[in-house]
Amino acid sequence: MIEIGRVCVKIAGRDAGKKGILIDILDDKFVLLDGETRRRKVNILHLEPLNQVLKIEKNASHEEVAKALDEFGLKARVSKPKPKTERPRAKRKTPEQLRVQKEEKRKLRDFFKPKKKEEKAEETSLEEKAGLAEEKTETTAEEETEKPAKESKPKKAAPKKKE
Repeated sequence: MIEIGRVCVKIAGRDAGKKGILIDILDDKFVLLDGETRRRKVNILHLEPLNQVLKIEKNASHEEVAKALDEFGLKARVSKPKPKTERPRAKRKTPEQLRVQKEEKRKLRDFFKPKKKEEKAEETSLEEKAGLAEEKTETTAEEETEKPAKESKPKKAAPKKKE
């Protein structure tokens, strides 16, 4: 039932309900179909073979298939090849343009960069802002020498004995 030149109707897919001619048998499950449908590989299970068989060669061109379908009374799908266009090439930048671009980036980087030295000088701790920080008083050299003498080793408490 499946042979080259057999007219079939596609029953599945985007081209469902359209007729085409079997052009080639690829293997036991797939065939090449062309006609009202797009020329493509189709699963045999997605085809409904009709009784008509047209005389056409294996791997016939789309023009030959269109002529055979005109004789049969059907119109083949018109496929328009896309015009070839060259994609635009990116132009290389001159060394002067690259220098200008780098300079602009440097300016922006400097503009958005936080100034660390100034911020650190202005920053105060949260304790100072809240007024909880102990204010440092200036001590003379004499007082500093006296403090360590007074603050010698702290006395340890004797451990308590259990009775």
